[in-house]
Amino acid sequence: MAETDGAVTLDLVGARLLAMNAELRDLQQRVTGLEMRLGALEARFSALEARFTSFEGRFSVQEERMSRLLALVVRIAERVGTSVD
Repeated sequence: MAETDGAVTLDLVGARLLAMNAELRDLQQRVTGLEMRLGALEARFSALEARFTSFEGRFSVQEERMSRLLALVVRIAERVGTSVD
């Protein structure tokens, strides 16, 4: 597996190909692992997005309730004769 007289032998080429093949296999396994981790992160972000959407809905309902309550307080104050400024 060495060069003889400056020539490349078949054994050397075969050994280098095997080494490259092993390195590519290792790289492929690492990329697959990263893809799995990124998929898990994407699922977590999607779940967070759903929760935030739920919060937005709840806040919207709460805001509507507060507006109705404020309108009711203003009407009561007007009937009582108190000015609201």
